[in-house]
Amino acid sequence: MDPSIGLRERKKAATRAALSAATVRIIRERGFEAATAEAIAAEVGVSARTFHNYFANKEDAIVFHLETRLEGLTDTLAAMPEGEPILVSLRRLLAVAAEDDVIRLGELASALHLAEVHPHVAAGHQLLYTRAMARAARIVAQRTGTDSRTDLYPHVVLASTTAALRTAVELWLSGNVSGRTLPELIDEAFDLVESGLQQPTSVQTMSSARPRQEL
Repeated sequence: MDPSIGLRERKKAATRAALSAATVRIIRERGFEAATAEAIAAEVGVSARTFHNYFANKEDAIVFHLETRLEGLTDTLAAMPEGEPILVSLRRLLAVAAEDDVIRLGELASALHLAEVHPHVAAGHQLLYTRAMARAARIVAQRTGTDSRTDLYPHVVLASTTAALRTAVELWLSGNVSGRTLPELIDEAFDLVESGLQQPTSVQTMSSARPRQEL
């Protein structure tokens, strides 16, 4: 096989990834309407025609971004040591991702938000998410001696993990973090999951001190 073909394909893949990431970044920073083909292409240093060679529209670019990020996270989980407790693996997976790729995690959170509010993105994302979660559930089941077809455990673990990540990233994006980094927020969210979401002591104290209302 001609080695130049491999290089050409890698360049195409890099351009596609850059365009999809730029789409999400522009929407996050300037709004949905600002993410025109021209603006996205200019961000990457290519022409608007090149953008349309890869994507029919910005919604398709967002879906592609979600696909690559979900696949990357699942691939990393599959490569982690099999003897490691699954919650340790999941915590480490997201902590490393946050430490090494903070910007992309922020973009992922933005893309997930877009999937909620734009029907075309939502349709594409739902298919990708279902497929990625099914694969992740099989990995968790294999590591924990459960069955992803019949047991709740793999699915509850993944649902809790996904919620912890999403909540931590959204709080980080809001800026209301009191100096905490994204890895620290993810670690804190995992502490809550592993504790069984026990109510914080201060809240318990306030709740017990509050007078009951008469019925």
